[in-house]
Amino acid sequence: MKNHSRMIFLLFLGYVIVYIDKTVMGFALLPIEKEFSLSTEELGYITGIFFLSYSLFQIPAGWLNDRLGYKAMLVISLCLLGGFAFSFGVLGLSFGLLIAFRFLSGMGHSGYPCSCAKAVVSNFTLEKRTFAQSILLSSAGLAMTAGPLVAVYALANFGWRGSFAGLGVMACVIAIVIIFLVPKALSGARQKSTLSYRQLLKSPTVILLFVAIFCINIPSYGLMAWLPKFLVQQRGMPMDTSGYVIAIGGLGIWISSLCTGWLVGKYFQDREPMVIMICSLLSAMCIYTVYVMPSPVTASLFLFLGQVFLMGAFVTTFTLPMKRIPVDNMGAAMGIINTGGTLGGFVSPIVMGYLIGSSGGYYSTFIFLSVAMICAALAVVPLMVKRTHSDFTVTE
Repeated sequence: MKNHSRMIFLLFLGYVIVYIDKTVMGFALLPIEKEFSLSTEELGYITGIFFLSYSLFQIPAGWLNDRLGYKAMLVISLCLLGGFAFSFGVLGLSFGLLIAFRFLSGMGHSGYPCSCAKAVVSNFTLEKRTFAQSILLSSAGLAMTAGPLVAVYALANFGWRGSFAGLGVMACVIAIVIIFLVPKALSGARQKSTLSYRQLLKSPTVILLFVAIFCINIPSYGLMAWLPKFLVQQRGMPMDTSGYVIAIGGLGIWISSLCTGWLVGKYFQDREPMVIMICSLLSAMCIYTVYVMPSPVTASLFLFLGQVFLMGAFVTTFTLPMKRIPVDNMGAAMGIINTGGTLGGFVSPIVMGYLIGSSGGYYSTFIFLSVAMICAALAVVPLMVKRTHSDFTVTE
């Protein structure tokens, strides 16, 4: 139990770095835009190219995870993430270099989620996996709560270059600690997969969750990338006030991720698709309402609620494969499913950049984000049919 707690704590810290790297970019776009005189479309490419790389390397990272083991992939991912975040800050001297380093950083990010999922299923029993994974995913809430405040402070005192360089160093330090303190589980080392990718791709669970996570991540990363700019430029909020507003939304993510894992694990076993559908629809309503709320207080309230329901849908979607996919194939399956999520992260900021540039405002972007959540709800409807058998036989 002590080793499990230590492992979850260290993986949680790594996840915090992963999410802060994504969170700080939304604030860094403001000084980057000013320094390089970039258009909204070009800013969208800086964010979007990261998720393109993230998507391209998800499946190879999942495949390597099932063969090298989760510990090796955790260390490799954090070292790549840290090295290229450092390079982005220190060596990003042109628009082309910024694009290149964010693309390479996405390659590092790609191995971390599937490695954590493999670590959870290799060390926890079936009934404990949802809560263990939800603890790791709650790192998004911590990053979104503390991240905006840290980002505003760091950007003001160290600039965007120093902020990314420091983030890169921290990622590498955590990787070193994982080398010495995270054990290898017997089930996590060089296992031979019992299922082919063709079998995984035929699974209704894999296909529909791929679509659902794609739709859910459109508002998740769209808000992360563009909400600071919307609050500062469209609503006229000072940078520090916008940081507090976004931090309150991050608090909703944190609370929701922890509570969702416990509630679903205890009260909604085998009813996860219903949870995903309801949370997605409620999140769509709240996200749209953020746009029409003029004051920081009301915007914070609906952003908080929107993030609560969005994270509820995300956590339930991300943990459902742990109950329906064999342990030996968890890395590959999560790589496939999370590719949908990273594709959503790639599409969202670029589409939003074009919508903002063409309309001169943000109304169409909030419609876009809300519709994406409605589509996520529709995607899981087929999974709500009572199952008489699992897609595959899940092993402990």
